[in-house]
Amino acid sequence: MGIRVFLLKALAPACPGFGRHVDGECLVLGGRRRYAGSARGTRMSKPAGLLMMQLVCAIPLCGQLPKREIAPVEVILTAQPDEGGRKVWHTENYRIDFDLDLSGDELKRIAQVAETTQWLVKHHPLPIFARSPGRSRISLYSRDEDYTAAGGVAGTAGYYNGWINCVLIRGSAFKPTADGRRRMLPRQDEELVVHELVHLCMRGHFQRMPLWFLEGVAEYFASAHLGAGRFSFVNQDASIRQYIRRRLSPSDPMAPVSPLQDIVGMNQTTWLDYLRRSAAEDRCRPYASALLLTHYYLNGGSQRFEWMRAALTRPPDGKLTRIDTTGMETAIIRYWKPKGLTPVFTSTPSISR
Repeated sequence: MGIRVFLLKALAPACPGFGRHVDGECLVLGGRRRYAGSARGTRMSKPAGLLMMQLVCAIPLCGQLPKREIAPVEVILTAQPDEGGRKVWHTENYRIDFDLDLSGDELKRIAQVAETTQWLVKHHPLPIFARSPGRSRISLYSRDEDYTAAGGVAGTAGYYNGWINCVLIRGSAFKPTADGRRRMLPRQDEELVVHELVHLCMRGHFQRMPLWFLEGVAEYFASAHLGAGRFSFVNQDASIRQYIRRRLSPSDPMAPVSPLQDIVGMNQTTWLDYLRRSAAEDRCRPYASALLLTHYYLNGGSQRFEWMRAALTRPPDGKLTRIDTTGMETAIIRYWKPKGLTPVFTSTPSISR
């Protein structure tokens, strides 16, 4: 998939790796054309065309997106002056700043992931899109101390900080180390970005929805991501099964996950504390449980769907929606076991009760 570039000034001699600012330069990135713009690439219209209309009309009145593959939207990246030694680029909805040595392809992929994730959240059948207006920030930091100083949480690879409305990415998780090793696989890097971007897109729901739901929806979209802003909802059950097993039990259908009762009452503080007290290999467990519980509601028929719609549209009074998990673990196991995933709801060994 090539990069189509529209420039007001020649780019290649001055910016081989998108590392220097060229006044007025603009990049149009993507595969399938979804946006109509001027020949010089200086503006971009809203999504239009037959393909877009078909996709919007195909969205069902249920908790699922169309069972199809979604191509990345086309984006325009516009270089801005450096700020404090950090490179700055703008897309239509995001400001991306970094001090990493990002290649053009890496920058392109982050931009496509950001804009396509927002488009999908905005067009979900449930009213989950509630981001703040204006251009939001995505910031990548090469040094862990800069990541935490900017508002990231120590020990995390990525974090959405709602106070500053910014997705923070820890560079040591995103880029290879000096010896060529990397903390995460490239696909997991982008799944992390999708997860945190979904939080940003749902910011307005933080005062009405419980944390398990916010984390579960973020994992739901991350599990459908194929890479570079391409998503597949053709078989979401298979995507979720593979996503959970890849993290928790690659060679065994029995996947240890956190008990539902452990996660449904958590807030951000207790969730992070739970993660800190867990061994590194166990930190995916509460996310897997949140994903399974969210799937239970998104795919559980009209009654659960309408319950979620009502919860999402009630006034944000700070009183979080509560649920009774009686019988849910049994129902979830019964649903997933024939599909090659057997959730084992057990407390994390490293957590003292």
